[in-house]
Amino acid sequence: MFGIENSKDRLLQLKNNFELLKQDELNISLAEQTCSDAWHLIDWVYEEKKQSDITLTKEQFRKTVYEQCQEMKIHHDLVNSFKHKNLSRQKVKIIETRVHGGAISSGFSKGFDVSRLEVHFEDKSKIDVDDLVEIAINYWNKVILE
Repeated sequence: MFGIENSKDRLLQLKNNFELLKQDELNISLAEQTCSDAWHLIDWVYEEKKQSDITLTKEQFRKTVYEQCQEMKIHHDLVNSFKHKNLSRQKVKIIETRVHGGAISSGFSKGFDVSRLEVHFEDKSKIDVDDLVEIAINYWNKVILE
């Protein structure tokens, strides 16, 4: 599909889109795309893994991924909410997504009030979208490249 043949290619696409997002941190379309790239790698990796283990089911594989990287549950819910708006089977309790317009240029560290895209949860915690994507990239690097 347009030069993307395997999970390594898909991971490279995710990394390239993430680099673009870091240059334009409030680009909602690009944030949606990187989250989607990060989430859909699960299907690519699963298809490759089941070639060596024909008994592996998608449900088993997802359970393993969720155990190894809890943030993939967030990707699941975000990406499915982009598509369906409302979810009937949430993995996490996302309350809202928010554009935080910071007072300081995003060239500064997050120790300052920089602009960012945030995901807020029922327990009052939150995560920045760029951090969420970076966690997924680190996870997929381990699974695919090691």
